[in-house]
Amino acid sequence: MQFEWMPLQIKRIFTDGKTVNYHNILILLSIIFAIFFSFYSILKAYTLNAYAWDLGLYSQAFYSSMHGQLFYSNLLGESYLAEHFSPFMFALLGVFYIYPNPYILLIIQAVFISFATLPLYYISMHIFSRIKETYPENIKNPALYSFIIASAFLLSPLTESPIYFDFHLMIFLPFFYFMAIYFYIKNRMAWNIVFLALIVSLHASFVFIVVMTLIMEMMISRYYFKESGERTKRMSYIFITSLLVLLIYYTAAGYLKGDIAHSQSILLFASGATGSASRSITGLVLTFFLHPYRFMTYIIANYQIKLLFLVLAFLAVDFAFYRFPIGLIPAIPYLVYAMTSSYIPYYFIGYQYSMMFIPMIFIAAVFGISKMMEFKPTPSIKTKRAYRNLKNTMVVIAVFAIAAFIVVSPISPVSLEPSGIHNIVNDSTGYSAERNHLVYSLENNISMNSSLVTGNNIYPLFYRDLNATAFPYNNISSPSVHFKYLIADLNDSQTYIENAYNISLANLASDYMNSGSYGILAEGYGVIALELHYTGKPLIFNPLNISYSSKEFDHNNGKVYGPIPDKNMSSFQELENLGADVFSGNTTYLLPGNYSISVYLNSSYKIPASGINITILDNGRVSLYTINSSSYRLNGETLTFNVNSTEIYTGVTYVFTGVPSINGMSIMQNYV
Repeated sequence: MQFEWMPLQIKRIFTDGKTVNYHNILILLSIIFAIFFSFYSILKAYTLNAYAWDLGLYSQAFYSSMHGQLFYSNLLGESYLAEHFSPFMFALLGVFYIYPNPYILLIIQAVFISFATLPLYYISMHIFSRIKETYPENIKNPALYSFIIASAFLLSPLTESPIYFDFHLMIFLPFFYFMAIYFYIKNRMAWNIVFLALIVSLHASFVFIVVMTLIMEMMISRYYFKESGERTKRMSYIFITSLLVLLIYYTAAGYLKGDIAHSQSILLFASGATGSASRSITGLVLTFFLHPYRFMTYIIANYQIKLLFLVLAFLAVDFAFYRFPIGLIPAIPYLVYAMTSSYIPYYFIGYQYSMMFIPMIFIAAVFGISKMMEFKPTPSIKTKRAYRNLKNTMVVIAVFAIAAFIVVSPISPVSLEPSGIHNIVNDSTGYSAERNHLVYSLENNISMNSSLVTGNNIYPLFYRDLNATAFPYNNISSPSVHFKYLIADLNDSQTYIENAYNISLANLASDYMNSGSYGILAEGYGVIALELHYTGKPLIFNPLNISYSSKEFDHNNGKVYGPIPDKNMSSFQELENLGADVFSGNTTYLLPGNYSISVYLNSSYKIPASGINITILDNGRVSLYTINSSSYRLNGETLTFNVNSTEIYTGVTYVFTGVPSINGMSIMQNYV
């Protein structure tokens, strides 16, 4: 069979017919992962599982730049550069101009994460081959060791973490960092500086990572490569010059951000960390010395999650970095940034922040593993133990990488994560698919640049609308702000978020409906669209038809209460200290309309003389309806009653008193 059509011919996997070409296998692996990462990310966005922060924000920033407003986003109310000074945005703008679609950003992200393995492979090959020259008996196949390291990086939960998220500039950091280190060890300092500059172009605060990287490179030259003389002097000159340039750049970036934001307040040497003891570096230092107890409260905040995050990072390399802790110096800014904060996403799988940490762990591990290879090949027990430790480390790295991929990866078909590809695929079929279709239909019925408020998951569809904004975090504290359109997806938990800055989107929708100023433009599948001063019939209407099993109800002391969300899918995470709680809670609802509700009783059940009382609660607190035995019909084992809702109710639960148990319940909407 001929495989001439393949970009990488199967025969090229073997260099001489016997020796495996790990380089080509790694390229093939990177291509495969780039394809699957792209597929997952695009499907996630298509099924309304991407968010305003950050895919919608970046998409609108690039789109507005193409129309005369440099990186403007209505989510920020200003240019993105006023929030984060990132000159690299100009490079991406060219790509977005050629193909103006959010999906291109997701593809770029997938490619750069996947192909960061190649420079890491070359770094490992260079270091391990150097050891082989001195200790040829200790490492017979540097390519295999390098392949294991690079593959482990690709399979690491911390590497794949941003794939769960949307698009973010941080995903370029591993590739740029590995390229910088590669050119450093190859003594090509001009290219080393170029890629360090690219790191800084991603975020002004990354100057601290670059400074620490330069310090690490100087120490590697001195203590690992044992260099002295001319190169040591040159490294010192490069460090001093770079330090001055970075200081000037960082200061200028601060003033430029203030100028773009039209702000007179310029905060330099800011950590920028959310939920931290202080947003400035000097403030953190002062808090550490003057208020150590307060400082420690931030260190131990969410300590279980922090420890789990660190263990996942360290196990990925079998803690091999401890033999060369110098390699962890560039990770210091991240550790200060994240571990002194109570903001969970900084150290939680599913966000982009791991990009500031995991590449440093792997570089430190490469040098640490090379130190393990430095032993004299003698028949002594000590030598055998050293070789066994080296072999065991590589086995642990390989086994952990595969196991972590199976359990946590977004593209693993058996991933335990709720946002795994199996659940995203499910969101492209059935009820979720119908909901998605309704929202996409709405996109075609709302005029461009209308004032619109919507949810975090719907906003990316409207990135071209420069007057659109999204919940949460948009400073809408009362319903007095009247948008022309409101679109709320009551299936999405973030629709219910309230914090110190704003009411929830669900509350705003309810207030709009009660005001009498808004009419229903569309309703169906848990999505409602309101239009200011609209008086016609809904343009789109899909009646609710949903069923709940008995497992979704609590049965206790002659009372049935529910529906209760699937506990296996629900999770609670306190995301920041501003009172913003994101949770998968009770997202049941009643939209305006007439409903026929059927309760399926057990065959052995006998109606008590007192009848059955049915209470419908809003958010578990406010009684909406109380229905007694004169208001329902009993046909065999099916109890049916009607409810007419003229408002929007969320977090709806049903309480049946006088019923020991039920076999399930269905809700069918007749009209609106």
